Amino acid sequence: MKRIPLLFLSLMLALPLGAQTPREEIAADPHKAAGLHFAYPGPQTVQTPAPKGYKPFYISHFGRHGSRWHIGDRDYVAPFETLQAAHAAAALTPLGEEVYRKTAAMEEDGRYRLGELTRLGVSQHEDIARRMLRSFPEVFKGDARVTANSTQSPRVMMSMFSFCNVLKQSNPAMEIDLNSSKRDGSFVSNRVKLSAPMDYDPKAESSAFATRVTHPERLMDALFADKDYLRDSVDARSLYWQLYYVAEMAQNNRLDSLEMLDIFTADELYSLWEADNYKEYLAIGPDPRGHEVIINSCKPMLAHIIGKADEAIAAGAHGATLRFSHDSYLLPMTVTLGLEGCTGEAGRPEDCASVFQTYKICPMCANIQLIFFRNKKGDVIVKFMLNENEVGIPLETDMYPYYRWSAVRDYYKTLYQI
Repeated sequence: MKRIPLLFLSLMLALPLGAQTPREEIAADPHKAAGLHFAYPGPQTVQTPAPKGYKPFYISHFGRHGSRWHIGDRDYVAPFETLQAAHAAAALTPLGEEVYRKTAAMEEDGRYRLGELTRLGVSQHEDIARRMLRSFPEVFKGDARVTANSTQSPRVMMSMFSFCNVLKQSNPAMEIDLNSSKRDGSFVSNRVKLSAPMDYDPKAESSAFATRVTHPERLMDALFADKDYLRDSVDARSLYWQLYYVAEMAQNNRLDSLEMLDIFTADELYSLWEADNYKEYLAIGPDPRGHEVIINSCKPMLAHIIGKADEAIAAGAHGATLRFSHDSYLLPMTVTLGLEGCTGEAGRPEDCASVFQTYKICPMCANIQLIFFRNKKGDVIVKFMLNENEVGIPLETDMYPYYRWSAVRDYYKTLYQI
C-alpha cells in the first residue's frame, strides 16, 4: 500500500465534493467524447519536486503518434455519399443540408491523407519535447545519448522526427540514433492481443452493448425531411456512427469551421462514447478475460524498458530512450505497468465508464514517461508519468510519486517473470 503524501492529501481535500463523472466531463467538453481520438490536452497537473539531492539523468519514453486523419477511406466517404444521395433527392432538412456540406468538406480535406499525421499532431510532439527539455534539462545536456525507435507507420515515424528535431535543435552536440525497423517490432509493435484466440467475442459483446445504449432516431429525424426516404434508403444506425466518427476528428486538424459535435445532444454524445469506450476496454484494455494476453503482448516492451534503464545506470550516462507507436500498444502497456487510473475492471458493460476512460488514458499523442533521478551516492529513484501527469503504480513507497528503481525493477521482473 503506497503512502499518500500530505500535499496530495490536502489537494484532494480542497477539491469540491464529488468529482465529475464521465457524463459530466463530456457535457463540459464534448471533444472528450472522441475517446481515443481526443486531441492531446497536455499536462493537467504540476510536477512534484524530487527529493533533496536527486537530479534527473535518464528518461524512458513510450509515445503514441499525434493527431491524424482517419485511417479508413470509408470513414470520410460513407457519410458523405449517403448525404450526397439524400441531397440529390431533396430529402434533407436545412440542418441535414448543413451537415452534408460539412461532410463534403471533411471528405475533401481527408482525401489522399488517410492515416497521416496532421500539423496538430506534429505540434503535439514538439510541445512535449519542449516541456521535457524545460523540466529535465540535465538529461539532454552536453554529450547526451538519445535512442529513438518507431514503427514503420509514416505517422509514427513523423511523430518521432518531430519530437527528436526539437531535442536536436536544443543541443546540436547531442547524439540521436533514429530507428524504424521491423527488427524493433517485438517491443514497439507487438500485436499479440489483437490476434490471439479468446474464449469470448469482444466485437460481439461491444456491438450488442452499442445497440442497446445508442439511439439514432432523434438525429435522423432532424436531418431528413423525407421520412419515407429515410426509412427506405438509409441505414440510420450506420450513418449515426459514421457522423460521430467524422465529427470527432475535426479537432485533430483544427477544423473549427467544420465542427459537428453539436448536432448530437449531450446524452447522445455520452452514449456514443460509452459504447466506443467499452469496445476498447474489451479489445485492448483491462478486461480481466484478456489480461493474460495483454501481459504477454507487453512483456517485450517492459523487458526493453528495464534493460535500457539498467544500461544507462551502469554506464553512468545521461540521455533518453524514446519509443513511438500506436494506441493498440500504448494502452495495453498502461495496464501492464499498473498505472493509476488504467486498470479498473467492470463487472457489467454499464460499469465500464466509471472505471475506465479512453480520453484520459490514451488520447492522440498519449505517452508514458519514466523519469530517473540519482544522488551523489548513486541511489536511483524513478517516477511514472502518464500524459505528463504523475501517476502511481501498485508498489509501496515512502516518497510518492517517486519509487526506488531497485524495488520497481524487482517488482516487475518477479510479477511477470521476465
